[in-house]
Amino acid sequence: MKMIPHLCILVVCGALLTGTAAGYVIGFTVNPPEAMAGEMVTIIGTSTIPAGYTDEAIVYRQVPNYQPRDAGRYPFTITEGGNWHIAIDTTGFVPATYKIQLPKSKDYPYGSSSVLMQTFVITEPQEPSVPTTNPTSSMTTAPTPMPTPTTSPTGIMTVLVASVIAALTCASALRRRNE
Repeated sequence: MKMIPHLCILVVCGALLTGTAAGYVIGFTVNPPEAMAGEMVTIIGTSTIPAGYTDEAIVYRQVPNYQPRDAGRYPFTITEGGNWHIAIDTTGFVPATYKIQLPKSKDYPYGSSSVLMQTFVITEPQEPSVPTTNPTSSMTTAPTPMPTPTTSPTGIMTVLVASVIAALTCASALRRRNE
């Protein structure tokens, strides 16, 4: 019988400790997780922090064997429903792995299930492929492709006129040759 009051006190204390340990939850994802320099990277987040709260995310460029370098600070504001987002223009970013981090809030302590750091990769932009020319190929000419017939009346007339001109040109060349 004496155990029941002690058990009740332990349960109440445990509930109080659990309630005070909880905090606000904030998290985000990076889309796309890998992009070419110059493309946009979007950070999409959710939170239980009240709407109107403003903070900033810090982007660091990871440098092997050195401290990360600050690559920018991007403000965001929590909207109704707890959503927030940041659009990052990666023009000028060098190819590397970048870390985006949310600093701890003084006003709203974050709970343990919060996501405060993510990484994304910036790659070099692809060079447009330029066809290489062969020095011997400049002496030969490629045949001129014939126009592709279409079903429109204008397209059919264009093909017929081009065929007639080509036939007359060939006939004229053969006639001069035989003279």
